[in-house]
Amino acid sequence: MIYYFSGTGNSEWVARKLAELTDDAVESIPALMKDGPTAVVATAQSNIGLVFPIYAWGVPEMVERFVKSISIQGDAYAYAVCTCGDEAGNAIKKLHAAFAYKSAWSVSMPNNYIPMFDVDSEQVARDKITSARKRLTHIAGSIMKKQTAYDVNAGSAAWLKTAIARPAFNTFAMRTKPFYSTDVCNGCGLCEKNCPVGAIRLEDGKPTWIKKNCTQCLSCINRCPQRAIEYGKGTQNKGRYYFQEDR
Repeated sequence: MIYYFSGTGNSEWVARKLAELTDDAVESIPALMKDGPTAVVATAQSNIGLVFPIYAWGVPEMVERFVKSISIQGDAYAYAVCTCGDEAGNAIKKLHAAFAYKSAWSVSMPNNYIPMFDVDSEQVARDKITSARKRLTHIAGSIMKKQTAYDVNAGSAAWLKTAIARPAFNTFAMRTKPFYSTDVCNGCGLCEKNCPVGAIRLEDGKPTWIKKNCTQCLSCINRCPQRAIEYGKGTQNKGRYYFQEDR
């Protein structure tokens, strides 16, 4: 089984492609944890994969909680695949303490964290997805053979980014107060429907954000068909991105 967490679709696509290539199945981590922690057992000779995005050189909090419920038995083959705009920092190495994977890879996908950066150009996004398709074929081959591998682009100053920048992000950037909807919001409710962690509720036809649930996946901003959601001034006049198969 491949368990995934995804906000704007990059990691979901990666999980589904790997499932297709390895004849496996996928399950959404938020859906599985909707009613609380769920025990997961990887029995001997089985495969268990985790696919998730990197947030500020760290593993999403929901994924960190989820792996605590996983029990890996015998010679079960466990692996992790992270998606990131460019670098993963030391996030995957840190994950090993809680999820004893035998192999791990990173896959570069189009950027979506627009409070800090703009989205990639259409050409760059297409090129990344084209490269990802080839990389996933390679990764799937290793999974099928149950090979031991570690091929993660940690980037420069990886330890510093994960140990210092990540906690700072959790402290100062995980706020929900800067989220707001503009006058072009038509109350369609797609932000509430698409939020993978149930962090949005409509009140009087407008979205409100629940801080304790929000993971800063930015699905709400990037998937809004009206482009009606912003995060302070950091997202104004920037592009929007969510995964589309036809890129």
